[in-house]
Amino acid sequence: MASKNKSSLGMLILQIALGCFLLAFGILTLQLDKGILGKLQAGVTGNEVAIAVNQILKGDAANIVIILLGVCEIVSGAFLLLSLFTSLGKIASLFNLIVLIAWIVVIVVIDFMGPCGLLNGAFKNMWTFLFFLKTLAMHMLVLGAILTVRS
Repeated sequence: MASKNKSSLGMLILQIALGCFLLAFGILTLQLDKGILGKLQAGVTGNEVAIAVNQILKGDAANIVIILLGVCEIVSGAFLLLSLFTSLGKIASLFNLIVLIAWIVVIVVIDFMGPCGLLNGAFKNMWTFLFFLKTLAMHMLVLGAILTVRS
């Protein structure tokens, strides 16, 4: 019985944390601009979605995808928090699936193909390897939370 309570409490904390993370991350994704401030913000806040999309697409197409993903992150985060109080059905699952797919793309583009990724210099020196390892671990923690809360 104690194990079930710990599991339920852990799941509750994980769901609240992931919901808040996705809300904040979605807002940051929508506020990213193209100037010097935007580049600084991308580096400081770690706006992985915008960075990954800009590595794949350019111009207006990238902006549209970034906006759509930012909105999906906000909606998914809000649905995760609202689902603590009421059942939201399949629409919440759809937004969670979109965020899951986007996060997998982020991991592939940033952690494997990115400038300090596994295929492009992660083993150049100790600092880049530790940076790569920290970034990959954070991305995998979020992916694990998305998969756990989804099921």
